[in-house]
Amino acid sequence: MSKRAIVVRLGEEQTSFKFVRVDRGKLYGRKERVILDENGDRCVAAYLTPDGAALVPPGGTAHIYVDEAFDYVDRKALRAIDEDGNELVPFASTLGVAQELAPVRPERLLDHVISSVYELDSEELGANLKQALADGDIFECAYQYREGYDPDALFLLENEEGTFGLIGQPSGFELIAREADVDAPEEDDDDDDDLSDDFDFSMM
Repeated sequence: MSKRAIVVRLGEEQTSFKFVRVDRGKLYGRKERVILDENGDRCVAAYLTPDGAALVPPGGTAHIYVDEAFDYVDRKALRAIDEDGNELVPFASTLGVAQELAPVRPERLLDHVISSVYELDSEELGANLKQALADGDIFECAYQYREGYDPDALFLLENEEGTFGLIGQPSGFELIAREADVDAPEEDDDDDDDLSDDFDFSMM
């Protein structure tokens, strides 16, 4: 089983998906504006320092971590801690590891902000999962692309274009609606003005 596969399990059936990220370029194509110099060579963007003394080429700047003494801190040395200062244990990548699927209602999907869409391809789809997806069912499982502290949710669904995995995070918001019926105000016969129909704006 490939470690670069999304693996899910529904009951006793296990399915492995190859996945490709769907982006706007793949859907609609893309255009690129190329700037050429007088010799027809391609130009590259550069950074001019605020004092105008130096021109920094691409790759000449980078973000680094420093401590209180402004000493460099390697990214691998960084640790996440909770409010009490205890070190948090990172979540392992789920790629290549079977994740249990759970059926969810569409509202569950709508409560998440979708950050990525994957087109999924499986050589052999479990019979029960294949039928459920064809019936329009949506499934959810845990997803972690690489080791980290903020796991995502993967929503598995299918339409006429294929099978897709939607990666999302809880929005943190609840949909609200005004449930109170708003009735039109009742007309008061005493307030009727017979002259209102005869008002002529040309008189003003």
